[in-house]
Amino acid sequence: MCISLVVMVTAFFSVARAQYDTVLNTLDTRYPQEKLYLHFDRSFYNPGETIWFKVYIFAANMPSLISKTVYADLIDDKGKIIDRKIAPVEVSSAAASFDLPANLTSSHVYIKAYTDWMLNFDSSFLYVKAIPVIQEKPATVKKSAPKNFLQFFPEGGDMVQGVESRVAFKATDIRGLPYKVSGDILDSKGTSVVKFSTMHNGMGFFTLKPASNEQYKASWKDASGKAQVTPLPDARKNGFALTVTQDASGVRFMISRPEGESPYPTVTIVGQIQQQMVYMANANVSKGPTVGGVIPIENLPAGILQLTIFSPDKKPLAERIVFVNKQDYYFITDLNGPLKSFEKRKKNVIQVDVPDTIRTNLSISVTDATLNPHVEGEDDIYSNVLLTSDIKGYVHNPAYYFSSEADSVRNHLDLVMMTNGWRRFKWEEVLAGKFPATPHQPADYMVVNGKINGLNKTELINKELTAILEVNKRQEFLQVPVSNDGTFSISGLLFFDTAKLYYQFNNDKDKILTSRANFDIRNNLLKGPFSLKYDTNLVYRSIMPPKEILAGNIALSEKNMAVLDARRKVQTLESVTVTARQKSKTQILDEQYATGLFAGGDAYSFDVSDDISAQGAMSVLNYLQGRVAGLQITGMGTQAQMSWRGSVPQLYLNEMQSDVSFIQNLNMADVAYIKVFRPPFFGSSGGGAGGAIAVYTKKGTNVYNPDVKGLDFASIPGYNSYKEFYSPDYSKYDERHTEGDYRATLYWNPFVLTDKTTRRQLFTFYNNDVTKRFRIVIEGCDEQGRLTRIEKIFE
Repeated sequence: MCISLVVMVTAFFSVARAQYDTVLNTLDTRYPQEKLYLHFDRSFYNPGETIWFKVYIFAANMPSLISKTVYADLIDDKGKIIDRKIAPVEVSSAAASFDLPANLTSSHVYIKAYTDWMLNFDSSFLYVKAIPVIQEKPATVKKSAPKNFLQFFPEGGDMVQGVESRVAFKATDIRGLPYKVSGDILDSKGTSVVKFSTMHNGMGFFTLKPASNEQYKASWKDASGKAQVTPLPDARKNGFALTVTQDASGVRFMISRPEGESPYPTVTIVGQIQQQMVYMANANVSKGPTVGGVIPIENLPAGILQLTIFSPDKKPLAERIVFVNKQDYYFITDLNGPLKSFEKRKKNVIQVDVPDTIRTNLSISVTDATLNPHVEGEDDIYSNVLLTSDIKGYVHNPAYYFSSEADSVRNHLDLVMMTNGWRRFKWEEVLAGKFPATPHQPADYMVVNGKINGLNKTELINKELTAILEVNKRQEFLQVPVSNDGTFSISGLLFFDTAKLYYQFNNDKDKILTSRANFDIRNNLLKGPFSLKYDTNLVYRSIMPPKEILAGNIALSEKNMAVLDARRKVQTLESVTVTARQKSKTQILDEQYATGLFAGGDAYSFDVSDDISAQGAMSVLNYLQGRVAGLQITGMGTQAQMSWRGSVPQLYLNEMQSDVSFIQNLNMADVAYIKVFRPPFFGSSGGGAGGAIAVYTKKGTNVYNPDVKGLDFASIPGYNSYKEFYSPDYSKYDERHTEGDYRATLYWNPFVLTDKTTRRQLFTFYNNDVTKRFRIVIEGCDEQGRLTRIEKIFE
């Protein structure tokens, strides 16, 4: 008989709730856990090609605001680090790329991605992916003797004598891949008490009521037909079984115990999602062997719900995870092609529409659909963020569980829940006050930390450093306070490659005090890749394309390599007949002034030194008024205000972040070049939703041009430079257009930011010489954590 659950709100219950609430609140506020998802432009690559990827960072299934730096390591099949990228986080995301060596012989590479904050927690939750590398002569895979495993997972954690409950199972081979199995559950006398067989991807369940003092075993055959016997877990004499189901009204749970006197008068049921309490109740288990309840789901977010039954002294008695399968975790992105052409080097336009005014952050890849077809079994943003990033163990074909709302798919997803664990924290530890150590603290982008030795505390009282940060010959003044213990810090730095930090004590005539001191200056970035034992079976779980697809990729790669070889040969000739058109003045200025993310790009360029009207302009913003479509500039002088697509453009002076006051006080006679970047501009902190305005002063009249000769300096490594994706514009002349075009990735845009004014966006790309079918994939999220994914084939 099932007794309906009655929530007893008593003084005891209020105290108990406060304790569980406090623990979860501590985990949520002081120990929030991040997870990453990477969108790649393609599923597999050839040696010598570039892997383009976008990193999305989440915490509690929302865009994370914790970390400002992300790391990615490229690792070969022997565990050797090939390359490493460090990128700044913009709008809870980052973008980078890896160039695969042309002489790479590995059939797979691994990409490991993480933030510094993630290193405080279980390393099994770091992002690791095996990516196939197409080899003309692939290495021979060492075959191991076939071996199969059968694991049993009693629902709730334990079988209990005299209590009927479900027992889930999972059948895998030595590499963790599923296989079909069937057999019998036998008692100690060898009598079959129940039969079992897989329902989906090696998983299934059966119902069993263990008898007292009875032991059970499974009789089954492995993939080779050999008979196997696997013992089931022992059933507990006393305990609680937890059964969980789900329907449209909510998550239904039933707590069962053996007949007779209960070991506890009451138990506590706690439900949490992403370290946030969503349900708690007391259950009176003394009045009968079974008690049940329903958790309404209308106010629950989609994701993994962890249900735990606690004794009065807060010991976990049973536990189950269940996926709250609400269809509110996504938004629909519309994708169309108003201009499509599959002819050689013809123009194409794709149109992207989002349905809401909420800000979104998307990434787009356009590839040759014949060379980069959809591969069944791939993880996508839905399955990764909501499922695989939150549970331990391998999930086969995870995207399947989000492919349909059919009851069969929901039931199969529940099998995943019954056969996997959620262990981002252990209740026993956190209830005892044992929380993770956090030596890795998040920082505001890059931080330069210094320690001054050789001076006593008296000499360091009220001291301050004058510092000059020089990046690509752009300089920025800094006033840096020094603590009495000789330490100092500069936070919020964002620069690429290597900077020089010149320094000297204020008012230190002839550098007497500075020369006596010993300065130890370093940045806060992780100094090198850390060792991580990843699952080498990831190689066997990645899916290679059919042989004809492999052959096509190899042929394309050979053509690309021939183009690169020809280009290198031309570059080494002592004399070359120049047929290219003369570069424009703005092109020359861009090469002379712009570096890193400021070089090239989608921008308006103004040669101010050669523009007579500039000399009559009162300021930079006054000069730009009416010259850039969509850029609104109002007001005068330092009171001027800017707006572009509903956001404020970021200002830069010589590629250093600046403000309206400084820019407006510049003498126009000192300005050489202005670039206005269309939104979004990746180099801006906060995502660059309003674009950016970069002002460059004339060489020799740089307002940041102090005499640094003789000053001591430290070299500070910065973020890795962002490689710009080459997307040719065949409507314009470029000497590279005389070469063959065999790009497998035709377009890659890692930062597509939309808001209420930019819900529809158009993107242009040109076909290569051979592609006849386009595969377009868009993934991303909005600021409320809802996800999106759309994939289309244009042909």
